[in-house]
Order: sequence, then structure tokens, then C-alpha cells
Amino acid sequence: MLNEESLAEYVLLAVRKPPTIEYETDLEWICRTFGFLESRDKKKTAFLIFKALVEATVHNKGLTSDELAEKVGLTRGTMIHHLNKMMKSGLVIFHEGEYKLRERSLKNTVEEIQRDLTRLFENLTEVAESLDRTLGLTSR
Repeated sequence: MLNEESLAEYVLLAVRKPPTIEYETDLEWICRTFGFLESRDKKKTAFLIFKALVEATVHNKGLTSDELAEKVGLTRGTMIHHLNKMMKSGLVIFHEGEYKLRERSLKNTVEEIQRDLTRLFENLTEVAESLDRTLGLTSR
């Protein structure tokens, strides 16, 4: 039996894209699409963290959890909880003591996650085909 912790955890929600281009609304939409903004998060904590990381990317830098906690006004524990979820989703990495977007831009980050998902589905398809052959199941 495999007893392996998941390497990544992708949660994608089909949320209606904002009708007009607006910086904060678009960032919030990305957070919602990745499942970070839950209804109980009245202060939009995940959005504030994500926004700070995106804005740090503009200056080609990352932020420590202490810097993020101070910037957003949260405890370090709360910050780490949200950052861990963002890292599992593939949006954020921890490198040299700092949290930052996975790639140098949002577009590149999303494209890299898309490649992750493509590889995941290729593996699922390969194993499913093997199981079908073993069981004698056919597909059209």
C-alpha cells in the first residue's frame, strides 16, 4: 500500500471571471479560483498575503514570514498556515528564507501549474489504461 504524503494539492474552483480589468478584483479572483478565499475569511487574509507577495515580485524579491506578518498585520502562525496552502497549490515557493511567487510573473506561475496538472493527468491516464488492460475493460 502506498503511504505517501501528497506533493501538491490543487484546488481549482470555477469562479466567474471579473467582467472588467481591475487590479485588486483580478488578484482576489485568482485567490478565489485557487480556493484561498473562504466565506469565513472576512478579512480576506489570503488575498492580503498573496497581494503582498505579488507586489514584492515587482521588485524581484521575496518576503520572510515576519515581514509578511508585519505588512499584513497577522500573527506568524496564521501567516504560515496560509503560506503552506499557497505552497501546496504551486503558487508560492520558499527559497533562501523568503516566500515568493513560484515564477517571475503571475502568468508564468499559472503556466507552470498548468504543466504540473498536465503531467498529473498524463500519469493518471497511463495508470488507468494499464488497469483497464489488466481488467479487460475497453474504451471507445
